[in-house]
Amino acid sequence: MVVQMLQEDVLLTFKEAMGYLRVSRSTLYRLMWSGQLTGHKVGSTWRFYREDLRACVGREVSMTPATNTAI
Repeated sequence: MVVQMLQEDVLLTFKEAMGYLRVSRSTLYRLMWSGQLTGHKVGSTWRFYREDLRACVGREVSMTPATNTAI
């Protein structure tokens, strides 16, 4: 339990966040500036909590309309 909490609290670098989400640099900036993703400025670099990245993806998925097709 404690180990899991420590892993969740790890801040990812900008490059690591790009790899985690599998998006380009411009897409990551767009997500930040639109308010869909929370980033934290540490010195001159951006850092991201893994949970914030997951939440961003969750919002993206929930925004798409669900389609129910019965055959």
